[in-house]
Amino acid sequence: MKEEEARIEDGHRLVMYVEKDDASYGPMETGSYMTHNYIDDFFEKLDHVKRESLRRLKAGEISPVAYYMILIEIGEGDLAARVGISRRRLRQHLKPEGFQKITLRELKRYADVFAVPVANMFQVIVPSKGMRVRQEKTADGVVVLTHIEKATE
Repeated sequence: MKEEEARIEDGHRLVMYVEKDDASYGPMETGSYMTHNYIDDFFEKLDHVKRESLRRLKAGEISPVAYYMILIEIGEGDLAARVGISRRRLRQHLKPEGFQKITLRELKRYADVFAVPVANMFQVIVPSKGMRVRQEKTADGVVVLTHIEKATE
């Protein structure tokens, strides 16, 4: 890649080795090509995945376990290992009818992997525009206080 093709101005800095004008090769600090050209597309697709997963959850097609699994982009094998259950049992929990048979202990382990309070396994909080959600853990690690506040810029 030639030096002028690699020059990108953005906040994500990196060093590339490029062909200089004098036909030599050397390092050049520039911005990220991927970020500059594709980051908007990435966030648009990520937003679509979130909206579609929420739609499927609302329609009863998937369970909260499947919803969070999709959001954090974790595979079945990895999730099963982290929760300490078999893949077969995990697949049952991905369906709404299987989720209804989950134990509290398993639910707590899922919540820990997903980094959400256990309460969020039974609810999805969708803040209105201009609002933000802040969740505060309590001493027992299961109960959570949910604060809905006006967003600050």
